[in-house]
Amino acid sequence: MNERNKVIVKAINLEQSTDRRTHIINQFCDKPEFSLCVVDAKVNERDAIGLGKTIIQIVNEEFMKGSDFFILCEDEHTFTEEYSFELLFECINQAKAVGADLLAGGYSWFGNAVQISKNLFWVDKFNGMKFTVIFQKFYQPILDTNLRENITIELSLSNITEHKFVIYPYISIQKGLGYSDVTLKNTKEEYVDEIYRDSMARLKILNKVKKFYFPNFK
Repeated sequence: MNERNKVIVKAINLEQSTDRRTHIINQFCDKPEFSLCVVDAKVNERDAIGLGKTIIQIVNEEFMKGSDFFILCEDEHTFTEEYSFELLFECINQAKAVGADLLAGGYSWFGNAVQISKNLFWVDKFNGMKFTVIFQKFYQPILDTNLRENITIELSLSNITEHKFVIYPYISIQKGLGYSDVTLKNTKEEYVDEIYRDSMARLKILNKVKKFYFPNFK
């Protein structure tokens, strides 16, 4: 694939977290459709503030370049067996058609959800975005928001846009590494697997209901 046609991925990683850096590089090494750039996270005594500053920096760079969209990635991201570039590309086009600001590959938690196509759900609030398409029209709202003052970056982003979606089935989860910036409970692999599994199960139920009442739904 021509370098100019590759999807830009900005993956955030703390410089000292070499195991996570290796993990995220390995996730993309066999996927030539992506152009991966690992970005050193800004360090702050509160990890959420450092993450917010790093996101602002990345979005500003893409804003100055005028890119149509890019993928924001955290170093715990892991592709699921459901991933294919065809599915991702189709969902990106669908999301753009309905005016999306954000399109996630998966969430650890979300509030309400409505299925708008076979592989796309609208959500209101979310957490645990590890692989997220950010569209150009959302760059300026992010830059206008002081993310660095917010405790939870995902909830902050939820609050400044109604146009947020997630791919179904999930193509991205957090697996095997745990969280790096919260409680000891959350560092356990079993806990991380469970919250993504439960989140996905909720969408599966909604999908079954939709298919039962609307068997020709596409």
